[in-house]
Amino acid sequence: MPLTDSVHSGVGNLDALDDCVRDVAGLITHLTTAAAFAARTVRLGRAPETDLTRRTVAQLTLTVGALGHALAELGEAVAHAGALHQFAAAPRSTQRDTAIESTRALLHARIDSTRGRLNKAGGGLHQQADRLAAAPTPNRSPSPTSAIPVTPPSPATPRSR
Repeated sequence: MPLTDSVHSGVGNLDALDDCVRDVAGLITHLTTAAAFAARTVRLGRAPETDLTRRTVAQLTLTVGALGHALAELGEAVAHAGALHQFAAAPRSTQRDTAIESTRALLHARIDSTRGRLNKAGGGLHQQADRLAAAPTPNRSPSPTSAIPVTPPSPATPRSR
């Protein structure tokens, strides 16, 4: 996540959080669409590698769940950034400084937690993709041995005008 560690007010963070929310929501949409498409291929019988497809759907949906949790944490971070924005407009006081410090800590905690969730989700998806790629796929159809030789097509004869 491109959020910086220096949090002075909520304004810059709101812009960065907006970008992150859009990115995570886009990933959720993309992976959900991929899972739905893969699930339809199994239901409609278009994929002979049904077990592989089912495992792919399962992994995609688990990743979407993790992304959903990350998005919820980003939502909390947005609320904290909004509070920082509000505190910045308040008159200076010890109470204000304490509120800014604690809200900033909460914001950092949400951002760190979100980073952790996203890294874990990405790592899990990557590991599962490696496992799925290494899994043997069944033959699509048995290759019968033919006793009839197949002759290659002869070149076309040129047309005369």
